[in-house]
Formats: sequence, C-alpha cells, structure tokens
Amino acid sequence: VSVDNDPGQGPADAPITIICFSDYQCPFCKRVEPTVKDVLAKYPGKVRYVFRDYPLSFHQFAQKAGEAAGCADEQGKFWEMHEKLFANNTALAIDNLKQYAKDIGANVEQFNQCLDGGKRAQEVTDDMNAGSAVGVTGTPAFFINGRFINGAVPLEQFTEVIDEELARAEAKKSMPAMGKKDTKKKG
Repeated sequence: VSVDNDPGQGPADAPITIICFSDYQCPFCKRVEPTVKDVLAKYPGKVRYVFRDYPLSFHQFAQKAGEAAGCADEQGKFWEMHEKLFANNTALAIDNLKQYAKDIGANVEQFNQCLDGGKRAQEVTDDMNAGSAVGVTGTPAFFINGRFINGAVPLEQFTEVIDEELARAEAKKSMPAMGKKDTKKKG
C-alpha cells in the first residue's frame, strides 16, 4: 500500500506506517479520529500516519470535502482543514467548505479557485482507485505496515498490531547479517 504523496504526520522513517483510507462524511471515520490521535501520542517518533481519501459513493459531499482538504494542503493547512471537516462532517456543502477555509486562515481566493476548478479532484480519485486496488470497500480502512484493519476499531486493536510490528522490526535489527562472510584476516 503506497503512501503516494498524501499528507502524513510523524517521521518519514518511522518503523510503523499507518495508511488510512477515509471519508470526511463517514460517521465511523469521524469516530476513529480520537483513537488515531491516541495512537500517535502513545508511539511518539515510531509511527507515520498517512491520510488518503476514499469518498463513498452514497456520501454526496465526501468527494468535494476531500478536494477541500487537498486545496488547504496546498497552503500548508491540511491538518487544520482535516480537523475542521471531521468536526463538521454533517455540514460539507461547498459554501461550508469555503467558510472552513476562511476559518482556518487559508488564502480564501486561492482556496476557492482550487476548489471551484476541481484542481484536486484527480488526486481524490487516485486515492480511491489505490484503495480499491488493495481491497478497500468501506471506511475507515487502515493498513499498518501493510496489515489490514477494517473499521473504527478501539485503541487496543491498533496497539496489538503496532506492538507486533515493532517487535518484528526489532527482531530484524538484532538478526545477524545472513550470507556475509567473515572477511577479517586472522593472525
């Protein structure tokens, strides 16, 4: 599962990468947001969290909300918009999105041109296609170092997989290098 060029939090070289396919209008996606924050707080420096869009077809505002987050990202305000969209996920009409851009201090003219022109539409579609290609059919869908977790699961379920992946990474580091011959001269 690729991180593509999507927004992320945490170090790029973290031993754990969580890729989330999500929909801003999805109530389950909104419900899992505090859990994601708890995961990042529990594993500082060890987790990279990447957000990818997966607007469900029956959520009429999800596509444009994803585009709005992308337009905000162009101004370095992705996470501010991300939080605003989930906080208001039952009010995602175009006028609302434009107001949220103003609320987070984005350059409104630039944001409106981006949103109205559909500049980020293909990026949202590409994320959705990438999710479908790896078996995503609903949201939220998480991949922790490639391991699939479906739905708004509790912190304990994330912790179990992350701890297993951290142990696996640690075991790999402590393994002797295989296939390397001792090249030191004796004597």
